[in-house]
Amino acid sequence: MKLSSKIFCSHDSNKFLKFFNYKTKPKNEKKYIINGKYQRFFYKCRICGHFYSKLNFKISKLYSKQYLNLTYKNTDGIEKRFNQITNLAKKKSDNKNRAERVNNYFIKKNLTLLDVGSGIGVFIYEMRKRKWNVRGIELDKRYADFCKKKHKLNVYQKNLSKFNLRNKFDLVTLNKVLEHVFDPIKLLKLSSKFLKKKGVLYIEVPDVKASNEGKNRQEFCIDHLHVFSKYSLDILAKKSGLQTLLCNRIKEPSGKYTIYAFLKK
Repeated sequence: MKLSSKIFCSHDSNKFLKFFNYKTKPKNEKKYIINGKYQRFFYKCRICGHFYSKLNFKISKLYSKQYLNLTYKNTDGIEKRFNQITNLAKKKSDNKNRAERVNNYFIKKNLTLLDVGSGIGVFIYEMRKRKWNVRGIELDKRYADFCKKKHKLNVYQKNLSKFNLRNKFDLVTLNKVLEHVFDPIKLLKLSSKFLKKKGVLYIEVPDVKASNEGKNRQEFCIDHLHVFSKYSLDILAKKSGLQTLLCNRIKEPSGKYTIYAFLKK
């Protein structure tokens, strides 16, 4: 069994359960260009409950081109979506609740933040309103340019592994990022290098609890290579040289099942 996601929990893959099988595209899936016959799976670790993805095809330029084009179409679409999200009332906004949750965790104010995978910038926009000194890092130049030109947000268009910024931060955040990468341990280790000595790392990931509602939940979409349990998230933290300070599972206003955690070195 060759998975499209790295088995970081180190449990015996022979004991994994093939949990979800997709032979055709779900109705709500974006129309990605697929190279090969459509078939994908999620395997569940019987010990820690983590879900690992296997794709029997290649997705051509998913993040470099397709995702933005299919989600926003163009820069005008990015701005329209940004305005929709930031204008939501708090009771309907995942982002505003996230910003409040993170901000309230800290006693000190006027702290520094680096958001890894900052996307269209809605999180750092909210955190700046709360007097945080914010920066973001984003692979897609179109997102980074939008953040800088439209909202004067300091977003670097860089690969984190080649990011040589000397600054260290009070907080490094990865919101719905780890599920998209082959090796989340590698990304967490890279991210933690930008923490100050007493800095904190905040992460959000999709929760396996969504599996109770079936395979077509958005938590099990095509571009998610991992779906986490609290157990597997703790394993990930420890293998990344991090200690879990707080870990909770929530159902967000959008209906997403999410696990969030605050970690330290």
